[in-house]
Amino acid sequence: MGPPSKTSHLPPLHFSAGHFKRANSVKLLGINLDADFSWKSHVEAITSKATQRLYILKQLRRTGVPQDQLLYFYTVVIRPALEYAAPVCNHLLTKTQIDQLETIQRRALRIIYSYTNDMPYINALYCAAIPSLADCREQLSCKFFKSVQDSKLHTCTAK
Repeated sequence: MGPPSKTSHLPPLHFSAGHFKRANSVKLLGINLDADFSWKSHVEAITSKATQRLYILKQLRRTGVPQDQLLYFYTVVIRPALEYAAPVCNHLLTKTQIDQLETIQRRALRIIYSYTNDMPYINALYCAAIPSLADCREQLSCKFFKSVQDSKLHTCTAK
């Protein structure tokens, strides 16, 4: 069993329906929420999902699928998993978590473009003509919050 939760000092919840045990994390709408809001579980879940999909990318490459189609597969199948809930967690990710996510993209680029194996990541991004995941999360966050700002959700009218 792992280290005690930061919330372990809180008493258990009692309701008329029974006793409820506190959870260290919970999955809600595909987002893994930690009790301490660290996003550790979420990043682990999405990197695990993306890593499984990298295996498919490798198999496609072995069968001779052209690079442009491999890149397309990456951008429509793998990358969305890495960007899931980006507007919610973007500014709360640690440097380590950001690096975990970028590592998956770096691996994908090495699978698609084998000549990028010895290149710095920034050069591989240039060869693939795609932005870093950090840049994509920032763009997605801005787009999301702009849509909220433009909607009527952010205004309250007193009657």
